Amino acid sequence: MRFPNAYRGIKKIWIAELLMLLATILSIVIIVIPAVNGVNLSVEQNLSQAYYAPTIASLALTVAFVGLVAFFLNLLGVIVARVDDENFRIALYVTILGIAASIVSAIWTNNQRLTDWMDIAITICSLFASFYILTGIASLAGKFGDEETRKVVLKARLWLEGSFCLTAILKFITVVFRIENETLLLVLGIGALVVEIISYILYLMALKRGKNMLAK
Repeated sequence: MRFPNAYRGIKKIWIAELLMLLATILSIVIIVIPAVNGVNLSVEQNLSQAYYAPTIASLALTVAFVGLVAFFLNLLGVIVARVDDENFRIALYVTILGIAASIVSAIWTNNQRLTDWMDIAITICSLFASFYILTGIASLAGKFGDEETRKVVLKARLWLEGSFCLTAILKFITVVFRIENETLLLVLGIGALVVEIISYILYLMALKRGKNMLAK
């Protein structure tokens, strides 16, 4: 094994992204449940928001826990992989910036405008972290002489960046124009989540390809 640190790191990142995909799917469920409140149900059932509260709360806690585990696993993966390629080191720096933005957002929760902008900053940091992770895999593929894997990873990177940019644009629209229409916000939210799921799938395929290559 020529790059053991990169292999272990990318494997951890791959598992972390699987967990994040699970968290994203559960987030969609949390959004959809209130949206279908009372649809095609009899009056006697009278399913209110309070009826759904325990289920939503349980799902929200699960999403938070899975997301936290995925975050630390991803961070550990980047830290380990940085030894074998400079791109992973850059990804680590960008990830740290994203953490800083998250801390700022958590501290100044009463400033909605600042929180919204920090949310955009977090998305951008995630975008560049993914960019450099995939660039690192492509770089290692070049060192392996595995041109097929390199092309697959670069193609996945292109689609991933496009997907993340769309998600960032959707979030930017809600911040700048301060949209308050609940139906439109619901549509935008679901749209962003769907795009994120697609990007996760493409990203996972590239990570798995890189992981398998480095295992040789």
